[in-house]
Amino acid sequence: MRIIATVTGITLVAVTSAQVVINEVCSRNATVWEAPDGSHPDWIELYNASASSVQLQQFFLSDKPSEPGLWQLPALLLGAGEFVVLYSDNTAGFPFGIDGQGETIVLSDADLAPLQTVDVPRLDSDHSYGSGASFGSGPYFFDAPTPGAANTSTTYLGYAPTPVFNKPAGYTQQGTSVSASAVDGTVRWTWNGRTPDGSSPIASAITVDSTMVLQARTYRDQWLPSQVAVSSYVVSSQRDLPIISLSVDPDSMFHPDLGMYVTGPNADTAWPYYGANYWAERSLPAHVEFFEANGTRGLMQKLDVQIHGGRRSRVNPQRPLRLTAQARYGNDMMTYPFFPERDGVDKFKTLVLRNSGSDFCISNFRDGLWHQVSLHNDLDIDELAFRPAIAYVNGTYWGLVEIRERIDNDHLHNNYGADRDDVLMMEEENWSMQGDTIHFWNLMEHIRTQDMNDPANWAYVDSLFDLKSAKDYFALEMYAGNVDWPGNNLKYWKPSITEGKWRYMLYDLDGTMEIYGWIPQDINMFDWTFVHGAEFVHSKLLRGLLTNSEFKRTYLNRLADLMNTSLGAASLQAEVDRIMAAYDGEIERHFDRWDCWFQFYLDHAFGIIPHFAQVRSGYVRQHVLDQYGFPNSPLLEFDVFPPAAGTILLNTIAPELPFRGYYFNGNDIDVTVEPNDGFTFDHWAYSEDPLTTRELHWKRSFPADGKVTAYFRPTDGGAALYPNPATNDVVLGLDAASDGMADVRISDVRGRLLATYQQAVTIGINRLELDVAGLQAGTYLITSDVNGDRRTTRFVKD
Repeated sequence: MRIIATVTGITLVAVTSAQVVINEVCSRNATVWEAPDGSHPDWIELYNASASSVQLQQFFLSDKPSEPGLWQLPALLLGAGEFVVLYSDNTAGFPFGIDGQGETIVLSDADLAPLQTVDVPRLDSDHSYGSGASFGSGPYFFDAPTPGAANTSTTYLGYAPTPVFNKPAGYTQQGTSVSASAVDGTVRWTWNGRTPDGSSPIASAITVDSTMVLQARTYRDQWLPSQVAVSSYVVSSQRDLPIISLSVDPDSMFHPDLGMYVTGPNADTAWPYYGANYWAERSLPAHVEFFEANGTRGLMQKLDVQIHGGRRSRVNPQRPLRLTAQARYGNDMMTYPFFPERDGVDKFKTLVLRNSGSDFCISNFRDGLWHQVSLHNDLDIDELAFRPAIAYVNGTYWGLVEIRERIDNDHLHNNYGADRDDVLMMEEENWSMQGDTIHFWNLMEHIRTQDMNDPANWAYVDSLFDLKSAKDYFALEMYAGNVDWPGNNLKYWKPSITEGKWRYMLYDLDGTMEIYGWIPQDINMFDWTFVHGAEFVHSKLLRGLLTNSEFKRTYLNRLADLMNTSLGAASLQAEVDRIMAAYDGEIERHFDRWDCWFQFYLDHAFGIIPHFAQVRSGYVRQHVLDQYGFPNSPLLEFDVFPPAAGTILLNTIAPELPFRGYYFNGNDIDVTVEPNDGFTFDHWAYSEDPLTTRELHWKRSFPADGKVTAYFRPTDGGAALYPNPATNDVVLGLDAASDGMADVRISDVRGRLLATYQQAVTIGINRLELDVAGLQAGTYLITSDVNGDRRTTRFVKD
């Protein structure tokens, strides 16, 4: 361990331990003291008030009074009247952080008897707490800490009390009177985004005529200014979406020459205007409030805000913003369940207020739509949560934004449990976001150069690459017609070098669903990916995987499964309708705010996107036929008899029955049946050829449209009959031990014969439809005689 001291020439003299004291503590060190590695950790200053040097190794520090021996100080002599700074570091300093909200620190002797207990209060960033310049005076608060030296800066008794507003933040009526007060001191406030200072107006009642953000702060002699109280008051009739309100210094944000948000004086004249202020990697402090649609405030926190995104995002007049929690502001996480669909995820280091990128002022939801499709259909893809919200900046309406997660190590930790330090993250062709690139590149070269039908080679790929997830990822990207891919907009990750498998993350699908006229709804993504994008790394990767015959078969079946379900017209349109319903009442206001042509939204949201959802699967099926030479893709109906007698697993789905879907003739599908309680599986039948297998699982393709039925028999030996009760028709299951004839009679409960039927049967379960529409309501008996096997079943006629 290392210790940083501000003194030299320490000599060995007698020990006088009682005179070594904690002299100053800083729990939110942002800039005042730098560790050797360039970081700014929490620190504790010790002072030797005795006339002799003291060996520090006989002392212990702890932030847990019940564990006073948590950290033994290193071997170091502290001279008389000298100071030493100890800092938080798992390898070179004390192994605990000091809670910025307040925590107890204990200094103990060699016998672990407490010598000094310091209850460190809540501190603002770069403030400290400790003794005064005269030994033993205080304790005091300091806004100019002096690590390694006497505390000679101005002393304060604490923080002035935080002001309280008379009205809760959130929705309010126009004309509401708002005031702020404190127990003691003078309250000063602002409503323009600037943080109140000693010259700001003294708070008095103010009338809320339009949406505004008030910042209030208490000033009191001999006390540090209070925390800033922030309260947004929203005057709006739209209450269907959550609200996010930012209060940020207007000059730092919007000054025409210096503002972070503006073009500034140094921008290129050509798109995308590199050199503009909004291209600078710069952040500003902002107070951010989040309100649910019902007006409940879920978050009020000081965060860093900066411009986010690439070329097609930053050049829009509404620029995307990245919000980042910082420990120096009091909390290094935003703790709130911003995305109710993310069960159990309520901690976020970073959030993005996205402007829809390339889709800005077109539909404003393409990318979010695909992430919602993945999330709501449990696709095996690592997607990002999506939540539309209404934004305000310094009380000014800022239009619609998408609250989104950001792909970083904190996101992977909070959602998937990945270790923040060990996780490998990459983007685009082969660029590292965190960790080395060699691991992925070696895997890529193996896929590209080795025989993927060799079991050992394939097992190696399977051990490092999540093939199941990859099928869903590639299927969705190609179905969506994403032309800004696969050479761009890729992010992928692995938990560590030694653990887990590589997985793709869904990212930026703005350029989909015929967003531009040159991207038609029938775009062939096999051609786009394998011919146009042949030299892209991830095109080579997919082509390599598809040389494995079993991967190709199961990938195409998964694509077919998804087109028949999650990516089908009905499923996609339901997602579109849900998002549009959320936008309704706000989207036109958003377009007006940014001077956009609203007809774009109407054309895309009501025309182009729904039409894409309706016709895309037909085009993609034809592309598969063309790519792999299959003759056709018949429409198959899968069902069981009797109804609810069992379930069918079709490739990767367990659909509700009856189920209709298109599958590729020439690409064998996997079908498995599972009997429900009370039934035993008998056999399969296909309406277009004599399929009569009795296997629970089989694999084949089908040449023509038809119906595939799994037949069951009741385990109690009774006849299968449905529906029961019946209105017009009933279907009777006839169990034949051999080929022959079946005689069926319907009679009432008194035995009077009402109808007779006769049908040839084959071995196994046979269906016989009976017309009962002419019967009166009541109870009846159906008696069947199949090759001498006689059975009677009751049914009710409604």
